[in-house]
Amino acid sequence: MAIVVRASVALTSVVLAAAACRPTTGATTTGSDADSGTTATATTSSATSRGISSSGADETGTATPPGSSSTSAGGSTSADGTGGGVVVRDCNTAVHFVYFVEADAVYDQAEYDAIEQMAFAFQAYWFEQLGTTFFLHSPVVDVIEADHPGQWYVDTPDGIHNDDRWYRLGNIKTEVYAKLGASDFDPQHRFVNYPPSRHDGRVGANFGGAWMDGDDLTCMLGLNDGVTFPFDEQGPAHCMGHVAHEFGHILGLPHQGPDTDCMQFGFYNNTGGDRMCQFSAENVEQILAEPGNAGWLDALPGQLCLPGR
Repeated sequence: MAIVVRASVALTSVVLAAAACRPTTGATTTGSDADSGTTATATTSSATSRGISSSGADETGTATPPGSSSTSAGGSTSADGTGGGVVVRDCNTAVHFVYFVEADAVYDQAEYDAIEQMAFAFQAYWFEQLGTTFFLHSPVVDVIEADHPGQWYVDTPDGIHNDDRWYRLGNIKTEVYAKLGASDFDPQHRFVNYPPSRHDGRVGANFGGAWMDGDDLTCMLGLNDGVTFPFDEQGPAHCMGHVAHEFGHILGLPHQGPDTDCMQFGFYNNTGGDRMCQFSAENVEQILAEPGNAGWLDALPGQLCLPGR
């Protein structure tokens, strides 16, 4: 099926207090695949990229960047897919936000808009946490018309994992990377993927991507009372907090920190309240010292990149 780029919602401003960028030096680490209990080490041209599948849950809230404003789904659009962001030249890495429309789902402009808004909000959030952030890819959202219905990705062995909980992650990852020309732990591209269908407990982060659930997308639309349920028995979670937890794994963090940290239970509303969770000073320090993040955190909010162009 074709990869489609759709019109996007313009981000009119991102206003954040400036913070100094910190150096990225520290000890070398390898990536642990918590899905299958194996170790996955990937050497890039400059460092080791790392990803860990989460055994916990994730969330997201309303997708308006702190201190910024954006148009609504019915507002003005940018046909070039930049969402009003600024494309920077001479950059080498970017984070893709992917709208993965399963074969039995229908493309929804409101869902596309919610993902785009989340992308800018998420980029701004990490700037608040780290004093620097990642480049978004241009176009900000890649739309993939998937080859199979949603249940196929859940039920079909992915050739990677022995645990069937992770078939969906592996199958979607394989298709996304094939269609976008990426590789596992790609040295220039990282991914945040949103499908429309809901399958609780089947989210995680590995291979350089955060693989979210349709329930996260529903939460981002302001439905579901504005929460997501990664696992029903663990209660409601914050939309952006959920993906922040998974992206923390991409940046090299295990489940560590105080209970209210994003890498622990802070993204659950019944633990961290209804506010967005934060990363502890120790976790921030580890992210900035992780060699696998060298070259990945050199942007300001609103900046886009086409790596190698």
